[in-house]
Formats: sequence, structure tokens, C-alpha cells
Amino acid sequence: MTLAPNGNALAWRRSSTSRARAVIVPTGSVEQHGPHLPLGTDVFLAHAVAGAVAATRDDVLLAEPVSYGCSWHHAAFPGTVSVRPSTFAALLVDVCASIAAHGALPILCNGHYGNKGALEVAAAELAEQGVRVGAFTYIDQITAVASELVDEPVTAFGHACALETSLVLHLWPDAVSEGDIPVGGTPSRWPDPHLLGPDRVAVIRPFEELNPTGVIGRPSAATAEIGSRLFAAAVERCGAVVDRLLGAHAAPAT
Repeated sequence: MTLAPNGNALAWRRSSTSRARAVIVPTGSVEQHGPHLPLGTDVFLAHAVAGAVAATRDDVLLAEPVSYGCSWHHAAFPGTVSVRPSTFAALLVDVCASIAAHGALPILCNGHYGNKGALEVAAAELAEQGVRVGAFTYIDQITAVASELVDEPVTAFGHACALETSLVLHLWPDAVSEGDIPVGGTPSRWPDPHLLGPDRVAVIRPFEELNPTGVIGRPSAATAEIGSRLFAAAVERCGAVVDRLLGAHAAPAT
């Protein structure tokens, strides 16, 4: 699966309007997503959500995605490509500073949880340089919706899970190897690695320690219908975040 050139970004011109203009930069990863999903699942999904948000707003444009991310914890699985957190953060600083220099608000739409620490570092460094940036992970915006759509949601979501598999089934059904979707769930571990797990303790572990399939959650619970509802929720809720970021950025200082 490839991402087509983004005409919206290629046609970007500096805004002459009074309202601030934003450029959304999708970020993701190239890493194993179990035996059934594409390696680029994270960046494909972030790009799709960001593109749908930008498509309905004249003052919001879509940048080309930053595809490679921080994925060392998936390195035991073939196909994974990872960059160091310092490399990822430095790239985002340069990309966002370039966008801001042309009068736009850079907004990072992230699709990979392994990037979150480096995203915060990049945002902090940009703030120190006087560059305002917005950043969010689209999955965080839809966890409440996702929990209402499957049985036993606490064990359903994590990685290459019911959430991501449903989204890919909806957007690109031919990209899912449905016959290879693992059955069952993730072996019990502490801290619980599931997205909605009860433990709030951060321990970063290689994924082969968590599940030989590389999956966290229950992708067998995924359906295209669930994916359709999740995608609509992601576009609506991420769009609301973008609108608020733009409004705050355009508001005069008091």
C-alpha cells in the first residue's frame, strides 16, 4: 500500500486571511502489526484521519506524512524500521519550524503510541524556540467510542487490535489478511499492556515478551462496521481539536 502525492500540501500558499492557517502533519511508524495488517498501518491511519479533517476546512492543509517512528520495541519482528527518539524529535522540530516560518500553525496528528514521548520533547523544544505547535494522537480521541462498540473492551485494544483492524477493514479491506487474524487474546502480564488496561504503570517492553504474534488485544472482534463508526468519530473529534487549536492560535494575546 502506498500513499498518493498530496495535492493539498503541494498547492499550499501563505494565507492572507485574518484567521490562522494550519498544516496537519501525520506521524506514524513502519512496524509489525501482527500477521494480518500492513507494516504501515499507523501512518496510513493517521494520514487518513488527518486528510479527512483537512478536506472539509479551507484553512487547514495536509502535509506529507512522517512515516518512520520510534519502534525499537517491535524490532524482533521482520519488516520493522525504527528511528531513535532523538532523531524523530529532531525531524519534527525542523518540519514544524519550517511550517511556522511560513505563517501556519503546525499540528501533529500521531498514529503510533511509541512516538508520544518524542512528540512531547519536540513540542517542548519548539516552544522554547517560540514556535507554537499542536499535537495529539488520534486514538486517544476515540477510546470512549471504541469501548462502546465491542464486548469486553478492556482486553480488546492495544496493537494490531480490534480498533486498528476494524479501521483498516473499513478503509482498505483488501489490505487485511483475514485468514491470518489471530484468535484469542493477549497473555496476562503486569503491567497490563492493553490500551484500556487497569494499570497506570509505564514499562516499555519488547513486544515479543508480550505476545509471540506481536498483537495486543483481540483483532478477531474487528468488523468493517465498527471501523466505519470509529473513523467517523475520529474525523469528528480530531476535527474539533484542530478547530480549537486554530481558534486559540488566532486569538489575540491578553
